[in-house]
Amino acid sequence: MIDTRIGHLATNTELVRLKNFSEHKNANRKEVIVYCSESKICSNTALRQMFVRNSLLFKGHTAWLLVNMAHKIRLFNSVSSHGNKELSVDIDGLLSKYPPTISFNQKEIETGEKFLSQFSLNKNKLVCLFVRDSEYFKHSLYINDIYHEYRNSSISTYVAASEILASLGYNVLRMGSKVKEPLQTESQLVIDYAYRGCRTELLDVYLGAVSRFNIVTASGWDSVPTIFRRPIMRVNHLPIFQPSSLSINMLIYPKLLIDKATHSVLTLSKIIKIGIVKSQNTLQYSEAQVEIRDLSSEELVEAVTEMAQRVEGTFVETPEQKEMQAKLKHILSTHPKLQPSPNYFPIRAQFASCFLSRYPNFLDGLD
Repeated sequence: MIDTRIGHLATNTELVRLKNFSEHKNANRKEVIVYCSESKICSNTALRQMFVRNSLLFKGHTAWLLVNMAHKIRLFNSVSSHGNKELSVDIDGLLSKYPPTISFNQKEIETGEKFLSQFSLNKNKLVCLFVRDSEYFKHSLYINDIYHEYRNSSISTYVAASEILASLGYNVLRMGSKVKEPLQTESQLVIDYAYRGCRTELLDVYLGAVSRFNIVTASGWDSVPTIFRRPIMRVNHLPIFQPSSLSINMLIYPKLLIDKATHSVLTLSKIIKIGIVKSQNTLQYSEAQVEIRDLSSEELVEAVTEMAQRVEGTFVETPEQKEMQAKLKHILSTHPKLQPSPNYFPIRAQFASCFLSRYPNFLDGLD
């Protein structure tokens, strides 16, 4: 199934294709994938065209008839990309084992390269920055998307982080299609692609596919660098335990959860105890008397600096940070309130070492 959210379209479809390839690569048979579009509106038509290239695509009533037949006669598997939480989790590490299942044709490459040339952008030094803000909800097809408000951030807090990357020689592209305000900076190496009126659906995909690395908040667009196996750092991440993110090799710096009564940063133990470690509804945090705090400009500078060093192979982790990383991975992999059984959801993501050093009490109370 293909739906109107790019995160479901990209990651879920890629994982289905990889799973089919993995299961049938040694069999004397060829798997045929049929795409059924549930709506005339697609989250990204360029990406859909890439997925259905050399495949079959059905729309409207014909698509639903085919899906219903699949359920009834079971001649083939039917998978929905929307609301299928298990589907979005890379249980078997397929994204690490296999290359992307889609690629750009020559015309698409020429279009992407022309844009890079126009702005004198070097792919080897290209960083895509995607920050979801409150403008997204105004254009959402889902009337109840307000419960995802906890994902939003203000682009103004990312200015210093963008400029520190520019000082390291990176070209920074602020991504997005619906954004509240521009990224205000005087750096010539920071380009507000989302605000300059030059964005296209194809470029949204191409830039994420060729980037050196990506700095993102929780959004659907980060599925683009995910399916093209480009390095990702998720900042202002929530919920703390999200299998679809933790099963992917990415670097995470979470938002801070503050106890409204004591004004202290909640430990992971407390977050688990009060039942918000997996919460994907803003109201649940409020009902738990918890304030959600975005990362400061200073914290974001630390975060992106660490990411750049990791990508360039120059980051050196201290013994204390290594110990905390190992402890956190053990907790996330085995805690009974997080995992149905130990390692059921593989933990491939890492939390930023600068986060663990800045908040060393985060792991208090857990073995």
